[in-house]
Amino acid sequence: MARFSEQFIQQVAQATDIVDLVSSYVALKKRGKEFVGLCPFHDDKSPSMYVTPIKQIFKCFACGAGGGVYQFLMLYEKQTFPESVRSLAERANIPLPQDAAQPQPEGSLSRNDLIAVATFAARFFREQLKTDRGSNALKYALDRGLTDESIQRFGLGYAPDSWDALIKAAGASGIGETKLVAAGLVARRETGGCYDRFRNRLIFPIIDPQGRVIAFGGRALAEDERAKYLNSPESALFDKSSQLYALNWAREKIVSSGMAVIVEGYLDALIPMQAGVENVVATLGTALTDRHVRLISRYAKEAVLIFDADTAGQAAAERALEVFLAQRLHVRVASIPTGKDPCDYTLAEGGDGLRKLIDQAPDALEYAWRRRQAAWQDAGGNLADRRRLVDEFLSLVVSSATYGAIDEVRRGQLAQHIGHLINIPAADLQQQMHRLARRITRSSQPQTVTSGSRVAGTDVTERQVLEVLLSSPDLFDVAAERVGPEDFVDEGLKKAADVIWRAGQAGRLNIEELLASQEMAGMGPLLTDLATAGELKGNYEPTLNEAVEHMLYRRDRQEFQQLRTAGKDDKTLRELSKHLKQPDLRRRPRIQ
Repeated sequence: MARFSEQFIQQVAQATDIVDLVSSYVALKKRGKEFVGLCPFHDDKSPSMYVTPIKQIFKCFACGAGGGVYQFLMLYEKQTFPESVRSLAERANIPLPQDAAQPQPEGSLSRNDLIAVATFAARFFREQLKTDRGSNALKYALDRGLTDESIQRFGLGYAPDSWDALIKAAGASGIGETKLVAAGLVARRETGGCYDRFRNRLIFPIIDPQGRVIAFGGRALAEDERAKYLNSPESALFDKSSQLYALNWAREKIVSSGMAVIVEGYLDALIPMQAGVENVVATLGTALTDRHVRLISRYAKEAVLIFDADTAGQAAAERALEVFLAQRLHVRVASIPTGKDPCDYTLAEGGDGLRKLIDQAPDALEYAWRRRQAAWQDAGGNLADRRRLVDEFLSLVVSSATYGAIDEVRRGQLAQHIGHLINIPAADLQQQMHRLARRITRSSQPQTVTSGSRVAGTDVTERQVLEVLLSSPDLFDVAAERVGPEDFVDEGLKKAADVIWRAGQAGRLNIEELLASQEMAGMGPLLTDLATAGELKGNYEPTLNEAVEHMLYRRDRQEFQQLRTAGKDDKTLRELSKHLKQPDLRRRPRIQ
């Protein structure tokens, strides 16, 4: 990867608004002069990440993550610094320098390389849907209820019934098989050579929240095809356990409504969106995971699950409940009449019918109890089965209560209701629930990271000097006249001081430019921690003066120790000794 010039790096950073960048990944809300949101770098339960537009920084007060636009992209996308520069340059439509724009060797593929390959494939598939050989795929899409406008909007395509149609088209555009394999578009034969992974399928491009094609799903058109749906394999771009289909289209509506509707299939998401229910996303052939829920929780306060009405769908909905409840996201479950899925139901009842179903969806715990109540009634006089069903439900209730999904009053109400149904005193049930709650709390006690633990071992006065300079750069000359980087003892702070002093001497001391420097790429958390702490404390000039005096006093003590060890005993040493007892930096003796 080419090394970009500092001038180009700064140009790209200045063209990127950090609020706009972060909000494309996380839902942000304005709070005073800052924006707040759930931190995507740890399991955040309440908004702990702050984005400060005036300084172009982000800072999480829970896990310590922080930095500027490059550091955010490096953390979120797992990119190197040069890759983040390239990504943000492309995002800002800034042409790359000629040497950096040259094709990379196939052996060194970046995320941007793979996205470029996936983008090419998406265009190829869309073009094939318009040809004669794509007519069956187009007819299938129309027969399933999609309109021509929706087919175009959602970028549907067709993978030809050929072993090498994509390989040949990519080769003609200079994209070799190595890149296609890395992007999950072709597979290697054991006997040698490659073949197209998607063949004779209606193609659904899978797009990330930033609007980039990262993978594909294909619906088989041949009746005898064993795999009805086929997704791209997991790759550096695609992790089906942490990504949701249609989030790129649904995100804005999810944020504005505060609610996400989760379904299981491509058409179960697209048909409702076509009908005007725009906040729908779908899982990608996998059970709902805690990573899915954390992703949703960045944008919504509530989720409504709509799974198929069959037994498998009901079981999937209940498995998802515990995942949601552990994440403190309010969840409801909508039940579709037997024999229909969200796609069919929307086509039959329209968008208004689906909205009514969503609005009437019961709370997750009520849904879970209804299922157990039905099973309890079916169990007849079998006391063991009834007890097992109650125990399962109590565990679910306790998990949700422990994580804040329901309050103590609601828990007591549930205990009374369950006790009435099964003829067990509510007080006995509540005792059992408290025992389960204590057991769950002990097994899931989180480890708290505090600001103090992150900076343990660093010198307080050294930190104070840097905090002030990053918050009030106009005081740099005051500090530079008396101390320099060589006076810092802490190695991390010394490295930061060296860069800060050079920037200050050049008259370019500001946090935004420091973070937009390859040299400081790995110091985002430290710099933002210093800048944020400095601004919160204020009182800049007195703090700086006191901190500098402490550093100078420490230096004097070291020099005194060295002189005494060397056996020197003269007027200077005596004056220095007197100064250390009653320090007055204005009358500091000059060391010969």
